[in-house]
Amino acid sequence: MIVACTNCKSRFEAAGYRDVLCPTCGSIAQQATVRPCPRCELPLAARTVSDLVIDECTGCQGLFLDEVAIRLVLDDEDQSRAEALLDSLPRAAHRALPTAGARMYIKCPTCSTLMNRRLFATGSGVVVDVCKAHGTYFDAGELPAIIDFVRAGGLEIAAKKDAKRKAERDERDRREAERVHDMPGGMREGTRRSDKGSALVDLLFALFG
Repeated sequence: MIVACTNCKSRFEAAGYRDVLCPTCGSIAQQATVRPCPRCELPLAARTVSDLVIDECTGCQGLFLDEVAIRLVLDDEDQSRAEALLDSLPRAAHRALPTAGARMYIKCPTCSTLMNRRLFATGSGVVVDVCKAHGTYFDAGELPAIIDFVRAGGLEIAAKKDAKRKAERDERDRREAERVHDMPGGMREGTRRSDKGSALVDLLFALFG
């Protein structure tokens, strides 16, 4: 049985939940409530990997890492928790977009608010769903795909692409400013740059550049 600490939010396995003390802070822990899968709404099954508690969907094989599990992974200097987690995951095929008819935006299994979709990095092809307050949801195959991308030097390549895109954008802005400055009477009606258009170009470049 998975129990949750009411004080530090750590979750851990215990034989029962009555008067169980949290091994992290010593507060009394209670039985954890079942979280729904954000993608297919089946109950997420909590299981322990090393000293992490992760939530998996037995239907679509999605994975939710709450803020406690994420903190433990990030604080682990020798990365043993991350290695154990990755070794425990099935190598499901990664899909860049949800299947036809599936919802694009999903709700956090903890607070039920819509999660933010975030491109992991330029060129990764992986868009994860994030609730800053409670954790991150990975569709089947997304987390292994991210690790493969990082190990192949993808972050360094993405950083170079982003830097090149920024330099090109800065150069466009400089030329535009010079052109407007040279126009008689300043910028004419109808020549103002579209912030929406610029944002759309940047977004499409980040996704497909």
